[in-house]
Amino acid sequence: MKANNRKRTGFTLTELLVVIAAVAILAATLLPALAATKLKELSTQCVDNLRQLTAAGMDCQTENKGIPWEGPNQLWSASLNAAQNGRGIHLLCPLAPPPAVTPTGNSSGLANEAWTWYVYSDPSNPASPSVATNGSYGLNGWFYLYTSSMGSFINSSDATRFFGSAAAVTHPSLTPMFMDALWPDLWPYQGGIPDQNNTRNYFLFGNVDLTVGGTGTPRQGIPRCMIGRHGICPPATASLIENTGILPWPDVGVNISMADGHVEYSSAQHLFQYYWNRNAVPVALP
Repeated sequence: MKANNRKRTGFTLTELLVVIAAVAILAATLLPALAATKLKELSTQCVDNLRQLTAAGMDCQTENKGIPWEGPNQLWSASLNAAQNGRGIHLLCPLAPPPAVTPTGNSSGLANEAWTWYVYSDPSNPASPSVATNGSYGLNGWFYLYTSSMGSFINSSDATRFFGSAAAVTHPSLTPMFMDALWPDLWPYQGGIPDQNNTRNYFLFGNVDLTVGGTGTPRQGIPRCMIGRHGICPPATASLIENTGILPWPDVGVNISMADGHVEYSSAQHLFQYYWNRNAVPVALP
């Protein structure tokens, strides 16, 4: 009888299963690391955007003793673009792109989605048609050049809280100028009242409730930037954490630029530790 000398030309089922298992283990090990690296890259780009915004904001403040308030149908970006001599600024965080469907009116953003604001297509012509503008960042509204036309949402008694000149910013490394936000601007600590009063209730408000106006409302303050856009998880996941309204949250928060030009990461809890306006004093979160 001849010996069976045929060479094996394939893998056994057991060998295939071993290879598949090894590949699965390797993927499970590498994918989270790759995702974290990608998030870090996008966050770094966001930091660069905020540095650019702050540089333009500081130039604008120096020139005008505040960032000009152009009314509800215009954004601070028009003034900043002018201060940059037309070089342009970036309004979008790469982790919060424009919504897939453009809202028909002004609309707040999400942790993973930009806000929408309708402005004059020609900033110098109030008769020009309105167009939708998207952005992921908000201005600390106390850097505006105060005007009485703000009376529909700012009490006149709060006029002294606006910074005006750069010299009025006594703690520049702890004074926020721009940050990741749900709306184009925000006014924390209106009326000298720390925004953390009844904080849990504010966290439970949906984005629609954050649109509620009225002078002195704390809904125009820190809640507008209390989002989980950066940190240990993607913003879409972080938004689920935000909706619980329970503090402390895990390590998620926003990138925030200061009046001295540097940008830092701030967790939700730490947002109360800054000098938001001319008279504000940081407080510990209860």
